[in-house]
Amino acid sequence: MRYKEGDKVRVRQWEAMLRGNKLVCNSISFLGTPFTFPKTNRKFCGQIVTIKEVWNNYYYIEEDDGQYCWTDEMFEGYAFKFGELIEVSQSGNKWEKRIYVGYIDGSDYPYICVYSDDNSLNEFKKGNSFSIMSWKYARPIPKKHTIIIDGVEIEVSDEDYQALKEKLCKGE
Repeated sequence: MRYKEGDKVRVRQWEAMLRGNKLVCNSISFLGTPFTFPKTNRKFCGQIVTIKEVWNNYYYIEEDDGQYCWTDEMFEGYAFKFGELIEVSQSGNKWEKRIYVGYIDGSDYPYICVYSDDNSLNEFKKGNSFSIMSWKYARPIPKKHTIIIDGVEIEVSDEDYQALKEKLCKGE
């Protein structure tokens, strides 16, 4: 599963979901999965929704009160606010920090960002012209924690921090 509870994601456009899939009884049937996207959910297409719960291979969202099962195929990706600092990548391996500007639906490189160095950030905030680039992948900046062990500071991911906390504090 790509997303976790509380993540903001954008629902794919109806036409984008239909490409490579089948329309069956007014619902889009995703090849290779038992899930469908009913026409009644078309109102969510292009909208930003919030992941409410994560199950084995599907999600519930807040905006439909958890009535339908949602899958990764139904989402374009994370939804960001204009000017938000995010991480982007062309390959999914090397990530760089950039400022989110926009999204081009249906593009192979849909995330439009500007550089996040001090000069570009100042020009962006002033509303002056700035260089943009398209990126294939984007994600929120992972939350990090600093722990101190024997006087040595170590930076760990939020996932590792929570696991350590659970094991060491026994859930307290």
